[in-house]
Amino acid sequence: MTKPIIDVTAAIIVKDGKVLVVRRGPGKHLEGYWEFPGGKLEENETPEDCLERELTEEFSIGSRVGAYIGESIYDYGEKVVRLLGYEVQHTAGDFKLVDHDEIRWLEIDQLADMKWAPADIPLVEQYEAIAATEAYYTANAQAYCDETRAFDVGDLYRPFLDQLADDAHILELGCGSGRDSKAFMDEGYLVTPVDGNAEVAACAEQYLGRPVAVTTFQTLDYHKAFDGVWASASLLHCPRPQLPDALTRISQALKDGGVAYLSFKWGDGDSVDDGGRHFTNFTEDSLTGLLGVLTDFTVIKIWTETKPLRDGEQKWVNALVRKAAR
Repeated sequence: MTKPIIDVTAAIIVKDGKVLVVRRGPGKHLEGYWEFPGGKLEENETPEDCLERELTEEFSIGSRVGAYIGESIYDYGEKVVRLLGYEVQHTAGDFKLVDHDEIRWLEIDQLADMKWAPADIPLVEQYEAIAATEAYYTANAQAYCDETRAFDVGDLYRPFLDQLADDAHILELGCGSGRDSKAFMDEGYLVTPVDGNAEVAACAEQYLGRPVAVTTFQTLDYHKAFDGVWASASLLHCPRPQLPDALTRISQALKDGGVAYLSFKWGDGDSVDDGGRHFTNFTEDSLTGLLGVLTDFTVIKIWTETKPLRDGEQKWVNALVRKAAR
């Protein structure tokens, strides 16, 4: 008999660069284990409402729920838990403990040292990957933009643009330096550039001479607004468990029949470079598998190519997909 899955929420609360963690108290399930605060969803309750309620009931604080971080599914034997993680802002009140006996505010590099409840571990790893990548771009925004603006990737534009009308509206998701947005604008397209890092977005804004919104994969919130989405070497920073949600958000942003371009570094599994950036890598087969489970998209083309990168070469896997007409 299949075990029912219990949906539970988790709040990742960050203040002054430190993350809140709490320890399960004596006599409780998973006594002595650390976790992100949260609780079980009630019937007809959204995760956001659940978090606000639980944080009030269990910790006596006010809160505002932000971006979705990811999920984790863990079989505890007697039950299966699906843990849904969100960034949460602490807005009011002092923390009071009910089911927990200790609170700590930890630096990100201290998270791995804790004895975590098993279901929380994948969320910890996803958050660490996001935070480390964000820190790299914050510290190196101008140098990164200067370097990547000089890369010639013009041959990638035509397969994408050939799918679009001359008056198409393009969303560049993760615009980086603004190089590709400028190329599309120069060809007469209407372009909306966004990036997930505020410092990189500021560099692109200065280069393009127009606003660049700070928008992450997790907060992308458009509805049938674009004819095309250009996500070149940007989704590769999205933790693998979050990719289905990110691709769903891209689909929602596209008009019916709209086209998206995606590119990833070629490889099996995930990797971290010397700067601490997390990469979610794909082969043709694994990317085909990911896209194959998304009924909103039809694959137009998946292909690989090798490009010069710094002192060597990098193999990439690229995809063009079309949103089904409804």
